[in-house]
Amino acid sequence: MAKRRIENGITWTNERRALRDLAPWEHNPRYIKDAQAERLLESFNEFGQVLPICIGPSGQIYDGHQRRNVIGAADDYGLDYEIDVRVASRELTERERQKLTVYLHKGATGDWDWEELANSFEFDDLILWGFRPYELGVEGEGNDVDAEWQGMPEFENNDAMGAILTLKVHFATQDDIDDFSRLIGQDINTKTKFIWHPKQVHMDLKKYRVQDES
Repeated sequence: MAKRRIENGITWTNERRALRDLAPWEHNPRYIKDAQAERLLESFNEFGQVLPICIGPSGQIYDGHQRRNVIGAADDYGLDYEIDVRVASRELTERERQKLTVYLHKGATGDWDWEELANSFEFDDLILWGFRPYELGVEGEGNDVDAEWQGMPEFENNDAMGAILTLKVHFATQDDIDDFSRLIGQDINTKTKFIWHPKQVHMDLKKYRVQDES
């Protein structure tokens, strides 16, 4: 197996280890809710192990605590179940471990293209797969703002945030839809919920600041 050496000399190799041989980190800042654990197990049952668990030479978990705990507790698997792991060539320092955790889950990951989700995915599927209605700009039953959006502002219409004018456009025929689509240079179909003109693929949310109203 070819290894790629990086500046600090850490390399990673592929192995298989039993879940019981993987040691959780007592300062792990990540946790999982019951509904998320159910989706994780459902994903594992349907797609298998897509991502390896990352560990140190002695089995300390660097990434994959929830997979280890959820799969290890499942009747169909258990702690004797062997899983794919990526093993570091040396132990990480505590600060390296902290930095890697933040980079993997926050500092170096992408954001959702909300317009693409709204126009190309089914709303019911997104809810089933783990999104909350408020994340998709929908108000209604099941939006526990206090528990899951604590301290954040509420918007009447998230998809129109920053717009100076919002219009509803009605079309009498499919030809009218096609004509308007060509006119603005954007695809419009039965899944389209909203558009921006001109099209905004990645909205800049940095200009929106949360201020204390007290």
